[in-house]
Amino acid sequence: MVFTGLVKYHKESYPEISPKLPEVSQKGRTILITGGSDGIGLATAKAFVAASAKRVIILGRRSEKLDIAVVDLVKEAASTGSPTVSEGRVCDVSDLESTASLWGSLRDDGIVVDVLVLNAAAVGAIKPLIEIGRDSILKDFDLNFRINLDFTERLYKQEGKGAGGRKDRPSYGPSKSAGTLILQQFARAFKPEELQVSIVHPGAVWTESMKETGATEGTYKCDDVNLPAHFIVWSASPQAEFLHGRFIWANWDINELKGEAFRKQLDENLNLLTVGVEGLSESKNLPIVEDL
Repeated sequence: MVFTGLVKYHKESYPEISPKLPEVSQKGRTILITGGSDGIGLATAKAFVAASAKRVIILGRRSEKLDIAVVDLVKEAASTGSPTVSEGRVCDVSDLESTASLWGSLRDDGIVVDVLVLNAAAVGAIKPLIEIGRDSILKDFDLNFRINLDFTERLYKQEGKGAGGRKDRPSYGPSKSAGTLILQQFARAFKPEELQVSIVHPGAVWTESMKETGATEGTYKCDDVNLPAHFIVWSASPQAEFLHGRFIWANWDINELKGEAFRKQLDENLNLLTVGVEGLSESKNLPIVEDL
């Protein structure tokens, strides 16, 4: 597939996606980030701090890692003059009881989440599928599919109103097609002003998860971690509404994405940059957004 008008391929952040731009300001908004204690998750949290979010909440399984990450976020706020309040909360996002407890505590604390970043994802073992084993596969499925469904439902059904009554759900890298597909179904059900869904491939960024696959820093020509972090902030802004429910790469240039040539291709093919099976009804140009 050739994407008309998309030529540039970024490896680092660039001025047009700076989180400090007024048009992507997150002022007054509360941000919740899964897997936020290191890697892309932490970089994304810092980007939302730079974008002047009201509150940034990062999730992780280890309190000591969260504590260290929060110190970094506080320093980021101080250095940029941001009003953001940062905090870490322990949560195993693959465990339904743990996530229920998290959202219950947010409700009890009077916190309404405006932007949900589903950063946590299972990479999966690098071996033939038959050798991985049922239990490991189902565990990956829980992380890459079930939490997308669980967290998005909880986001939408929150009590109270957030900043401007608008909810955004940018997702980076759900590694299984099922995880992407469920987000597309939410995008079909809601208009972006009700629940904006952005699905972002972060590029190749050196992280602990990549290290666990056996790769080394020299295996790939990795992208700078701020590229996906800043792109995700942009994708959570009204500027990215036209990409609602589409699967996009952080490496792509936003000026080219917004350009006439690519927008024309996007408008003419409502299934462009979506997951589907060619030949079935899901792939027959059903609209991403329907009037309910």
